[in-house]
Amino acid sequence: MGNIKTVNLIKEFGEKDNKVRVLDDIDIEIKDGEFVSLMGPSGSGKSTLLYLVGGLDKPTKGKVLINGKDISKLSDNEMSKLRRRDIGFVFQFYNLVQNLTVEENIMLPVVMNGEKESNYKERLDYILKTIGLEDKRKSLPKELSGGQQQRVSIARAVILNPSIIFADEPIGNLDSKSGKEVMELFKKINEEEHITILQVTHSEESAKYGNRIIRLKDGKIV
Repeated sequence: MGNIKTVNLIKEFGEKDNKVRVLDDIDIEIKDGEFVSLMGPSGSGKSTLLYLVGGLDKPTKGKVLINGKDISKLSDNEMSKLRRRDIGFVFQFYNLVQNLTVEENIMLPVVMNGEKESNYKERLDYILKTIGLEDKRKSLPKELSGGQQQRVSIARAVILNPSIIFADEPIGNLDSKSGKEVMELFKKINEEEHITILQVTHSEESAKYGNRIIRLKDGKIV
């Protein structure tokens, strides 16, 4: 179950007279198992929207429902649990811990969640195989290409079986061949693991891997 809904979502930055409305009355609904791309020109509010639905920022008005729960009503504790268990994040910059190996990086959410690593051994093997890096499990990030590092960050995002992945320009830093491999990996995860994916992208090419596009312009849906 990975569904996302926003109701009259508004986000403003700045004070009184200098207020800028970045998102204006956004209503979207993303159903379980969808792979949706958020597109729009620079400054259209797409990353802001992603951060609001991912609970990384709070709206000025309106609400965000994740799996039917209004996230503004969750305590900090419940919110961090939701973020750890139900949501995976993948950013443009891989954010890997440089002195940890590939498998240690992937297992970070398991450790941070206070779970037994031994319970995830099979899952780890399966994911390493899925991302095609079984032979790099003991390597450090600096020994990997950009595309390989991004695949490790995707593996880290899915190790705990989240219901949703939020991806912000996930191939923004990669050459076209690596970018294509990463998008194919997202598609595979979406289809095989039934994980809902919402990605921000400016590339029509990567948007085609999803099954729907939501376009934003000047803070509104077009």
